[in-house]
Amino acid sequence: MVYTSYADLAAAETEGVDYSRTAIEPTGATWAAIAIHGGGIEPGSGEMAFEVAGSRMRYYEFKGIKTSGNSVLHITSTLFDEPQAVGVVDDSLRTLSFHGYAGPDGVEETAIGGLDTALVARVTAALQLRGFTVITAPSEISGADPANICNENASAAGVQLEMSNALRASFFPNGDLSRTMRDSGQRTALFYEYATAVQSAYEGRGMVSQGSINASRYTLLTAPAADVDLTATVATDKLAVGGSHFVALAGRYADTSNSYLARIEFTTTQTVALTIRKRLAGVESSLAGGTVAGLIHAAGTRFGVRLQITGSALKARVWLASTPEPTTWNVETTDASLTAAGQIGTRSILSSANTNVLPVVASWDDLLVEGPQRFEVTRSVNGVVKAHASGTDVRLAASPIVPL
Repeated sequence: MVYTSYADLAAAETEGVDYSRTAIEPTGATWAAIAIHGGGIEPGSGEMAFEVAGSRMRYYEFKGIKTSGNSVLHITSTLFDEPQAVGVVDDSLRTLSFHGYAGPDGVEETAIGGLDTALVARVTAALQLRGFTVITAPSEISGADPANICNENASAAGVQLEMSNALRASFFPNGDLSRTMRDSGQRTALFYEYATAVQSAYEGRGMVSQGSINASRYTLLTAPAADVDLTATVATDKLAVGGSHFVALAGRYADTSNSYLARIEFTTTQTVALTIRKRLAGVESSLAGGTVAGLIHAAGTRFGVRLQITGSALKARVWLASTPEPTTWNVETTDASLTAAGQIGTRSILSSANTNVLPVVASWDDLLVEGPQRFEVTRSVNGVVKAHASGTDVRLAASPIVPL
């Protein structure tokens, strides 16, 4: 190791001659794909990060561009403090950090680690499904240090993918990892297969296509208990016209007529309101809440939402998903009307006054349930959900969720 910080490196090396930095941040993106040892440092890592990011994720690459000796530009993941990289990761909920390591001679494998254990499991499963070999990363490249840049996102947990030399060579024609080959844009089919596998972990986002107004679309899971703590992110693809867009987390759902809801309203003036509501015998009423100061709705902007139900106590909050979750609740109230565990999930509905060109698509992601549980996804009355998950991270359907 030569440099222990970006400032040290920048003082001794010349940007544009020895190294380059690239950061791309699509509006509304909450995931990041990064390669802090790109270019000639760990060849192939930057190309993979760029392919995986596409137009859907934030992307960052620190690239070694010396004619030789790029290894001197290697700043360890726990010390990597280049400002652009820090900014990209800080504003992300989930981070995929791509690296290269030697690995056994001729063995094409990925050593995976990081503190985002749920996403590690999803990426591992996706790669293995497509025939790639994945191992648990040894301690020296495990990505388990909280100071590792992959773990310095808004969730304080990321994923580190260490691709062996043989694997990265397989991504380029004739196993050629030279800069000339990498810059030529030539890739093997295996390169795209690998990228698609990793992307599939992202594509677990549930897309609720709303082709009619005033029709509830639920996605539901069997609740582990009556007391639950749910978190998710959500966005709609249009501004509200004529009437509001409503999206909600549901708890103690017995049927379409009985449940608790933490409901976000995206209004026609782009304000954001949060209310805790109950549906009892088919009658819906607001228990508490209102407009949330400082939040503005925009098409594609993702918001975090959390619903906590403990006994008769109900709490909810909403925030920009690109920022850390706040520690205070926007809404707190009590109600003892519904006590059975029932189901949990999401609800999406358009106001009866809405005049958007339809469909309006609500996209749900990052649905988390506190505590170790195992769930089977069920069909709701008004929507179709296709997923199965174990652990704390519950994924919605990868394909559009359409009304029955």
